[in-house]
Amino acid sequence: MSTDAPPGTARPPMTVLVADGNTRRARALSDDLRADPSLHVLSVPAGMALIDAVRQHQPDVVLVDMGRADRDALDSIRALSQPALERPVALFVDRDDVQLMETAFDIGICSYNVLDAPPDDVKPLLRAAIALYSRFQRTRGELTEAQRKLAEQKLVDQAKRLFMKNENATEDQAYRWFRRRAMQSARRIAAVAADYLSAHDRNDAP
Repeated sequence: MSTDAPPGTARPPMTVLVADGNTRRARALSDDLRADPSLHVLSVPAGMALIDAVRQHQPDVVLVDMGRADRDALDSIRALSQPALERPVALFVDRDDVQLMETAFDIGICSYNVLDAPPDDVKPLLRAAIALYSRFQRTRGELTEAQRKLAEQKLVDQAKRLFMKNENATEDQAYRWFRRRAMQSARRIAAVAADYLSAHDRNDAP
């Protein structure tokens, strides 16, 4: 989904999917965007669900112009929270609503814009939405990795304590035993620890 290109090469067009229940407004917005050669603009066909259009076209960014949006209208955007479908979403509304804005950010909208009409040049808004989305993804990935490491360490510590109790071993001896088994089986120490705990009564663990 990246729009970056190697130095000295042309940047590929950014694919924008326009979603708007107002067919006339959607057509006018799409026509304006298509005047920019750096954008590849697609529209959600009448009768097609937004989630299906995203699945089909795999856009770089989704631009939603809802007019007076409401929470029901946000349900289709919420469906994009599936990992395989997540995309940065820029939302245009024509009425300020703090609660609606908070709901929009809660469901993953990256750019919430209160405008009577989309500006002549929406590229800065679209690129900002992509940048914010990328930053959020990195932060979430880092958090997930930290949680994984914490859970693995907790598992290893539990297995070491049980090993120390069962084998009358020191903590260093327990760790070396699990590390050796991990190296022999080419697996993570946490996986070996999980097998050890499964093979023994967890209720015996201190």
